[in-house]
Amino acid sequence: MITPKTKILFLTTEISPFNEVYQLAEFSKKFSNIINDKENFDIRISQPKYGFISERKYILREVIRLKEVPINFDNKEKIVSIKSAFIPNTRVQVYFLLDNDSFFDVNPFIYKSKNGIFIKDNFQRFSIFSQALLESFKKLFWYPDIIVCNDWQTAMLPMLLKNNYKNDEKYNNIKTVNFIHTIDKNRKIEIDCFKKFNLDVNYKKGMDILSESMDLFDLNILLDSKDNKVSKKLDKSKILKSKYEKSNSKTLLYPEDTDSWNLLADEFISLISKL
Repeated sequence: MITPKTKILFLTTEISPFNEVYQLAEFSKKFSNIINDKENFDIRISQPKYGFISERKYILREVIRLKEVPINFDNKEKIVSIKSAFIPNTRVQVYFLLDNDSFFDVNPFIYKSKNGIFIKDNFQRFSIFSQALLESFKKLFWYPDIIVCNDWQTAMLPMLLKNNYKNDEKYNNIKTVNFIHTIDKNRKIEIDCFKKFNLDVNYKKGMDILSESMDLFDLNILLDSKDNKVSKKLDKSKILKSKYEKSNSKTLLYPEDTDSWNLLADEFISLISKL
């Protein structure tokens, strides 16, 4: 009897070499490639298609089923599309979300404008990305067992999953994991966008989205450095630290060599097998 593969969707806002702002880009590439080489796993990775990413250079191809993906945003139907490519020199398939309203027509800094100011609607843009990928399952007829998120950018996903898809049994058994790479002020939401996604959330200016979503994820993994830089920042936020300790959480070191990358992948597989 053939054991079905564990299906994983990995959501990220940057993948090397398409775009690189911080360690997330390297992590997205290396981690997905290692998991992809495992026999019992089917991993698909997705990020927004930013305006500066060349479709010709990276050979982005149209996916017929994903040419028009409707999502409900701000009480209106919004149409997005998804194209496919591969991370260069790997067999990892990437789904790029394209948005007709130029939400992702940004500069290579992604999160900041050219003058260095943090873009206030970042969280809203990346939440549209998360919503679109959830809707894409219906078009692909592919429903993951695990959705992996990364940092504050995709932290709304478990809210969307648990609230907007609770009556669809195909979504009910999906587990969610969040890798926490950084703890900085970017996790604070400056614009109330919850109502635009039909979410009944009591928004307060500067809301900490990592804290709000921590107990909604089935697993939170803090990626720390050898000098415990990320853990020290976690310690400075009493509310966030308390939420982290009460949730299903695990702190792991960010890999520095081939062996430690493999160990991280094995630890991840062990952790999700218990969800």
